[in-house]
Amino acid sequence: MNYYDQHLHTFLSFDSEEQFENYLVNQPEFFVATDHFDLENAGTGFKDDIPDYTRLTKKLAKLNEQYDTTFLRGIELGVVPGQEAKIQEYLATHTYDLKLLSIHQNGKFDYMDDIVLTKDKFAVAKMYFDQMSEVLDSFPDGHILTHFEYGLRRFDFTPEELESHFEKELITIFKKVIQRELAMEINAKSFGRYQNEKLYRYAIPLYQSLGGKLFTLGSDAHVAEDYRLLFPEMAHLLREFDVKQLVVFQGNDRFFTELP
Repeated sequence: MNYYDQHLHTFLSFDSEEQFENYLVNQPEFFVATDHFDLENAGTGFKDDIPDYTRLTKKLAKLNEQYDTTFLRGIELGVVPGQEAKIQEYLATHTYDLKLLSIHQNGKFDYMDDIVLTKDKFAVAKMYFDQMSEVLDSFPDGHILTHFEYGLRRFDFTPEELESHFEKELITIFKKVIQRELAMEINAKSFGRYQNEKLYRYAIPLYQSLGGKLFTLGSDAHVAEDYRLLFPEMAHLLREFDVKQLVVFQGNDRFFTELP
């Protein structure tokens, strides 16, 4: 099995219009879209953004007739404390092979909203990491913790600032990730567009020093041309830290693959 993209979006996400077929030009062995699930989404006027499961099921059934690819069901779960029971209720009746665990918003604003620029960057980062830590305790589902630095993207943080201000919080978070056997994602949007490779250079060895071994790459594509975005560059970074394998999740099973 070759490693395949485990973080991308289609027209079933509120912020993408991309069609499955456009991702399938190269007919990959496996394909999984991880469309957004965000309750009371601060980014869309506090609406519940839930990907249409019936449309997904029908779409995958049709694609199965047209492609040799194995199609999996995926979802990106944005979790705010207080929403856990409602999300778990939904998941109890909707089956997914891959569940990404994400922190996007806090019930008042998305961490990418302009309002964060009116706040102290260290206060925003503390709020973000505290929320992530709480969710790792209170929400038991998921396979991969995505873009650990999402809440820092609107600011210019250095590795030295993370170490001096938030190493305690990150150690707590990574210990929980390891205990739960979640994977740590290297996110292409973080790595490239938001120029946070340096933060990964700090976080990866910290995670490893605590016993962390599970890594994934995710393009976070919202358009097909970003499929497998920066995979060679991100794989090169992991090799620098002697990472030799990535993990893929398929329901209760997980498999290890070579780096691309």
